[in-house]
Amino acid sequence: MRGPPHAAAVLLVAAALCLGGRAEEPEASSPEFNYPAVFNFGDSNSDTGGRIAAGFESIAPPYGSTFFGSPSGRFCDGRLIIDFLMDAMDMPFLNAYLDSVGAPNLRAGVNFAQAGCSITPATATSVSPFSFGLQIKQFFAFKDKVTKLLSKGDTYRRYIPQSDYFSQGLYTFDIGQNDLAGEFYWKTEDQVAASIPTILLEFETGLKKLYEQGARKFWIHNTGPLGCLPQNVAFFGKDRSQLDELRCVAKHNRVAKLFNLQLHALCTKLRGGFAGASITYVDIYTIKYSLIANYSRYGFENPIQACCGYGGPPLNYDSRVPCGQTASLNGNLVTAKGCKDSTEFVNWDGIHYTEAANFHIASQILTGRYSDPPFADKMPFLIKPKF
Repeated sequence: MRGPPHAAAVLLVAAALCLGGRAEEPEASSPEFNYPAVFNFGDSNSDTGGRIAAGFESIAPPYGSTFFGSPSGRFCDGRLIIDFLMDAMDMPFLNAYLDSVGAPNLRAGVNFAQAGCSITPATATSVSPFSFGLQIKQFFAFKDKVTKLLSKGDTYRRYIPQSDYFSQGLYTFDIGQNDLAGEFYWKTEDQVAASIPTILLEFETGLKKLYEQGARKFWIHNTGPLGCLPQNVAFFGKDRSQLDELRCVAKHNRVAKLFNLQLHALCTKLRGGFAGASITYVDIYTIKYSLIANYSRYGFENPIQACCGYGGPPLNYDSRVPCGQTASLNGNLVTAKGCKDSTEFVNWDGIHYTEAANFHIASQILTGRYSDPPFADKMPFLIKPKF
């Protein structure tokens, strides 16, 4: 790992922008993934500290224990998919736009993702106010600040993106899960399905704004099998007739697949409308569902049970006792603790995946077989595990 920049420069950039950190050096890189910067938008699947930096909540051990040694702002025991993808591109980990403590490293991009956010505008009852539209506004604010700082000379130049990075950089998206999963608590399956066009219209509007501001390289993840998350199985799977052959909630997965079908169509449509742009659609759903269906083949022992939780098998999930926290149940204090070996588990805390699962997913993404357009012939490498 490289050392932090000079303290004086740290203070200068901290006063002007948000701050960042570093990743360890990757095993290999590819010229096909040679981007000067990455700008990420999303929810907890790619949040590297935004929600925590915003002060909405704190997270305690064992979050972050597998790789970082302590909570890192990620809702995981270690690295996320976006971390492994950055690693594969020989780039530092992305830091949250709202983060204001650390060594500044925004030259290679910034992360606007925040746990709990949705594509559609937030309401008074939303988990997070930082919806996709607001993340887009934050990006424009960031770009404007960078432009002004660059005009003042070389003081900040080594810590912030260059002006052409905004047109040459990769724009990544992993969002939509909360728009669907959250609705099931008060809507029928048909009603949630009917809301998909509205959700995707909002997503299209945001992408168009970015395109109009010079974005040309788009990397879009679809949503995963929501019905296989222990949180949803615990709440909606009490009636076993509602579960599929993998013991996942069938209606959640049906809606997720419908959403993905329409998202794929939107990507195809935008390729015809965004002249000079490249739009890569990544089928995260198939990768994750295959992992859960064939978990033992990939070295896992528990496909749906949470590693960090309370209650024991089959789910080890109780919404009253979140991972790492202690609560009073029936007059007794109980704590949701982490498992002994997270590499045996696909799910971390009932909602999010373990680092081991995220590594597997990233490895599959980088084969290029799950993307449209596919790029398998352009990827001469596979990332190696670093657990």
